[in-house]
Order: sequence, then C-alpha cells, then structure tokens
Amino acid sequence: MKGSSAAPAESAPRILIVEDERIVAMDLAGTLTELGYSVAGMASRGEEAIEKAQQLNPHLILMDVRLAGKIDGIQAAQTIREQQDVPVVYLTAHADSDTLRRAANSEASGYLVKPFRSPELRCAIEIALHKHMVDMRLRESEQWLSTTLQSIAEAVIATDQEGRVRFFNRIAEELTGWPRAEATDHTVDEVLALVDERTGTPAENIFNKALELREPVTITEGSTLVSRTGQTVAVEESAAPIVDTYGNLLGGVLVLRDVTERRQQLQEIHKLNAELEQRVRQRTAELEAANQELEAFSYSVAHDLRAPLRGIDGFSRLLLERYAGRLDEEGMHYLGRVCSAAERMSQLIDALLALARVGRSELQLMEIDLSRLAQTLVDDLLHAHPDRKVRVTVEPGMRVRGDPRMLRIALGNLLDNAWKFTVHQPAAEVAVGALPGSALTYFVRDNGAGFDPSYSNKLFGAFERLHTESEFPGTGIGLAIVQRIMARHGGKIWATSQLGHGATFFFTLPPAMH
Repeated sequence: MKGSSAAPAESAPRILIVEDERIVAMDLAGTLTELGYSVAGMASRGEEAIEKAQQLNPHLILMDVRLAGKIDGIQAAQTIREQQDVPVVYLTAHADSDTLRRAANSEASGYLVKPFRSPELRCAIEIALHKHMVDMRLRESEQWLSTTLQSIAEAVIATDQEGRVRFFNRIAEELTGWPRAEATDHTVDEVLALVDERTGTPAENIFNKALELREPVTITEGSTLVSRTGQTVAVEESAAPIVDTYGNLLGGVLVLRDVTERRQQLQEIHKLNAELEQRVRQRTAELEAANQELEAFSYSVAHDLRAPLRGIDGFSRLLLERYAGRLDEEGMHYLGRVCSAAERMSQLIDALLALARVGRSELQLMEIDLSRLAQTLVDDLLHAHPDRKVRVTVEPGMRVRGDPRMLRIALGNLLDNAWKFTVHQPAAEVAVGALPGSALTYFVRDNGAGFDPSYSNKLFGAFERLHTESEFPGTGIGLAIVQRIMARHGGKIWATSQLGHGATFFFTLPPAMH
C-alpha cells in the first residue's frame, strides 16, 4: 500500500536527489538548500534510489533519467510509485519524443531539461508538490465517496457522458447479476433490463431522459428489474445528470432501490382492504335489510294493533254510555282505567309508527331557514298554550341543508320537550341558536327540570324516560325520533344538563350550499 508523504507545515519539504554525476548532485543539493528545501539524501543508481526512497520517505524526488546500472531513472520512478505515493520530477539533458513519452506514462509530476536555473527548479518543485497535494486530496475524496456508495443499500451506477459505466457498487452487482469488472465500459442499456411490472414490456428509460432533460427523474412504482440470470426484482428508479460548474454534461448517475418486499406488503394490504371493504359492504347490506325488516315489522305490528285497540276503546266507551247505571263505582273506575290504557296504547302506537316512518321515508334535501322554522314552531306553541309565559329567543340567520318535513319533526320534538320541562319554572326561558365558532352545530336550551347527567346514555333510547308520567307526560319516543332524523342527515345529537338547572341539546346538520 502506498504511504503518504505530505510535507509538515512547520518544516521544509524533504527532497531525495537521484543523480549519477556526483558534482552535479552536490551542486543541486547546494541549490536546494539555498532555495529553502531540505535534502533528505542522494543516490546515484536506480536500485539505490528505490531503497533510499523507502528508507527516507521524502516529500519529492529529483530523478535523473539517465542513470548508471541496470535500470534508468524512469524505471526506478515507476517502481517507487508502485510502493509509495511520492511526486517525481525528472532531470535530463535529453528531450527526445521517446523519453518524453516514457516519462509521461510513468505519471511524472514534472520534467526539467538540463541545464536549468534556480527559479526554474523552484517552480518545478512547487508545482509538483502542489499538484501532488491536490491529487492526494482528490484521491481521498474519491475514496470517501466510493466507500460511501459501496456501503449504501441501493444500487448506484455512474456513467460518463456517453453512457458507459464508470462506477458500479456492490448492490448493483447483486441486483443486475453483472460483476463490476464486466459492467465497466458497457452502456446502462446493455447492463440493465427494466420492464413494466404490469405488461412485461420494456419500461421507460429514465436515465436517458434525465440526461436529455438535464434534471433528476424518479419513478417510484411499476418498474421491475430483470437480472442477468433472469431473476426479477421490483425497483424504484432515480436518475440525475452530472454536470460541471459551466453546465457541461459529464455523465449521469442511476440509483435503484429494491422494493420487492414493500410492494408485496402493499399488495397484501390492498388485498386485505378489498376483503374488508367487501365484508363491510356485505355486513352493511345485511344490517340495512335487517333494519328494513324490523321497521316493516314494527310498522305492521303497530298498524295491525290499531283494529283490536279501537275495538277495546269503542266497546269500553259503549259500556260507559249505555250501562253506566248498572255498574257500581268500582266497576266504573275499572272501566275508566281500561279507556285510559287504550288511549295510552294508541299514543304509543302512533309514536311507533312515527319512528318507523322516519326510517322508511326518503329524504328530500333542500336549503332550509332553520331560524324561521324554529320561530314558526315557537309561535304554534305560544298559540296552543296562551296561559304560559315563556321567554323565547331564536338566533337569526341559521341556514342548513336537510329534509324540511323531518327537520320540522325533530326541532318540534326538541321545542316540545323544552316547553314541557319548563312548565314548573315561573320564569321559563327557551333559546334556539348556533354554537359560537361552529357553522354546523346548533342547540335548543331551556332552564327547566333538567336531568341527571349520569343517565344521559339513556336519553335517546325508544321509550326511555328519566321522569315519571305523573311529572311530565309523554311516550318516551320523541328523542329517539330526533336522533334517527339527525343520523339520516349525517349529523348527531347529544345533551348536557344538571338536575334542576335546565338542559341543552346540541345537534349537527350539513350547512346550506352557497
């Protein structure tokens, strides 16, 4: 391995003189000393020069081309360069073409024709030392870059401006099946066989495209690399041109990343997602069918109960009208309870039918002035209960998109509840508005009886009641209807309350389209 001979900054460069004429060598040593250099040693034969170069490790060698012995200066320099990284400047009285050719092939750092003057010698030495330092740093950078590119997990292929491979890392060898030594000097098209993974036809050559456009090009999916042995590998491709500071094209670089495992995982995920979607669709269809059957059953049962219920109620009233004189007080009491129960049952059947109709009817969506609808419902309540003194506020400008008939039912139920549960409140208040900062959330608030928040999960169940019938009459179906209407509009409803401190029902609806 070649050793480094960079000169320490604090000392003069150490120079080995190789010259077979002793007087010339001594004179040269004196000149070097006068110029500020340090003479590391002197040799008169090529073999001696090789030995002293290893022993003294000089920063530079001044080598006479014509030397006594079996080898000349050029041969000695070639042997030294194989063993050490040291610049060599040739000294010769001969400047024939053959000598110059041999000197150039030996990677000489300089060439001085005898006789020469001190300034010429100094200039040749400084240029050689500087060139050697630059070359050494360049080799170090190339080694850093090469080691880095050899270590990464992607295939990296670099070419010259003609597209011929100049760099081919270990992963590139593994993916393509081409040894680096064979790939070098072949074109990228000869080394790579890329096909479309769907059709098997040759894929677009992004390397040539990057060189043509003079900009990076990337393909992240759809490419498959077919190796020299016929193995296929799913890859991502990235290509970019290599240009100098003047924009001249020097070559290009292509990076291939093995994404076989990732694509297999994605395919498995897509398959699982498709299966899940199919199961969801199937389950949704089953649930919709079951809901439709349940709603139809509920509607049918409720409808069919009307006939016998009318019979019970009708015959009970006939008994009261025609045979009241034959019944004692207890009998009349029992008969009155039958009539009340029949009327209660009729109300429950009406509620069941209303709940079923909400689920069965088709939505007719349009823009609705929610503020106007709320005010109309409030006016109806005030007209129906002229004895009630309720302070009602309705926020103006609330507009939503929904089914007008269903929203009238939903908002009517919420206002009916607010009206009902404030009946014992001497200064009753009801408010309808939009939640500040939200364009989708609205509320109905009252200061009535409220409810225990620990039972809020029961609020929207059918026939669930948080108050007794004697306190606040009702069927217990109204909020279930409201929840179903909101759900059919893609919204939701929830409530907050404290017992004895009123309640607020929040609900969401799609905004009006502008």
